[in-house]
Amino acid sequence: MESIKKASFKKVMIVLVSILFMGISLSVLNVVDYGMDSFTYMNLSIADKFGWKFGNWQIIFNILLFIPVIIWGRNQIGIGTVLNMVLIGYTVDFCMWIWNMVNMAGHLENIIIKIIVMLLAVAVFIISAAIYMAEDLGTSPVDALPIMFCERFPNVSFRVVRTLWDLSAVTIGFILSRKIGIVTILMVLFLGQTVQLVRDKMIKEKE
Repeated sequence: MESIKKASFKKVMIVLVSILFMGISLSVLNVVDYGMDSFTYMNLSIADKFGWKFGNWQIIFNILLFIPVIIWGRNQIGIGTVLNMVLIGYTVDFCMWIWNMVNMAGHLENIIIKIIVMLLAVAVFIISAAIYMAEDLGTSPVDALPIMFCERFPNVSFRVVRTLWDLSAVTIGFILSRKIGIVTILMVLFLGQTVQLVRDKMIKEKE
């Protein structure tokens, strides 16, 4: 993993754009209201419950998770870590402000259109996350902690740890919001493997 100082301008721009598209796609999924990835779902539920701005809570949450990463997992930290921590939440907030102004939800009353938009948003999120990971400029704190746990306990299956990690977030989100979408369930089950497959294919094409 490249350090913040050694990261090339081109790679940083690629990571920056991919993170912005992750935020945009998550904001669209929020409007569609069929669910999203586990930790965004949890953090949106917490922010809504207490009347906070999503971006503000997201950065507080990331800082809390970042503390153990600094102590035990510095190899996971890069410029991409910082950009992910700061930008995704505020990108979602900014896009939601735009979607509310143009009444995006009102244009998605047709179930066919709604499903198409949902599928496009999920695809954009997966591709953007894969690009972000492929550039290898740092891991988000949410993703870093399961990796760190498995590095410490190599006999434990990463897939099991990651699934339990995501399920804990979904459980908290459900307790607070009392609703859960099909996209959230599918992302818990398949997102990690799907993003990894796309990422590996991108890396292979670069070689």
